[in-house]
Amino acid sequence: MKNNIEEVLKKYIEIFPKEEEELYELSLLIKSNKDNYNNLFNRKNFDGHITASGYIYSKNQKKILLLEHKALKKYLQPGGHVELFDNDIIDAAKREILEETGIKELELINISINTNVPFDINTHIIPKNEKKNEDEHYHHDFRYLFIVDKTEDIEIDLQESNSYKWVDIQEIKNNENFIGVVDKILNLLNPKI
Repeated sequence: MKNNIEEVLKKYIEIFPKEEEELYELSLLIKSNKDNYNNLFNRKNFDGHITASGYIYSKNQKKILLLEHKALKKYLQPGGHVELFDNDIIDAAKREILEETGIKELELINISINTNVPFDINTHIIPKNEKKNEDEHYHHDFRYLFIVDKTEDIEIDLQESNSYKWVDIQEIKNNENFIGVVDKILNLLNPKI
């Protein structure tokens, strides 16, 4: 992992200063792992770890792609754990999208010159998973926004997802999993749609 997460977070907070308090846990995680950078991405770090995901918007259908997560039983954007072989966090998001949907052609909507700065960072609890022997922990999800032309040819990974669907963005606006993020998506897409 090449990019400096502390710098990415600093730039993100410059863009979204009202979110600084919400990102306190992530700031603590970064500070406590200054000497062990790779631990920020270690899925066995049950203090929490950084993940990457991508919202995929179809400009033709004006819809967002959601996958039904097998373990969580919720429709969510594609994403997952950052691997140490990923060059950057944005590369982790793209890799996860490719693995979970088969989509290769993605147009990133940048909010910064540094493409690793996501349009949203969300900290949420992941429940204990007995099957994987994982305790409850935080995911600090770095979320990116991509646009695609084609909506067909989705090839979901059946080990991770049960199904997929394209949904109108207004349909998920009040869903607890997407509160706040929909307004950000609409603001970023406004000049594009």
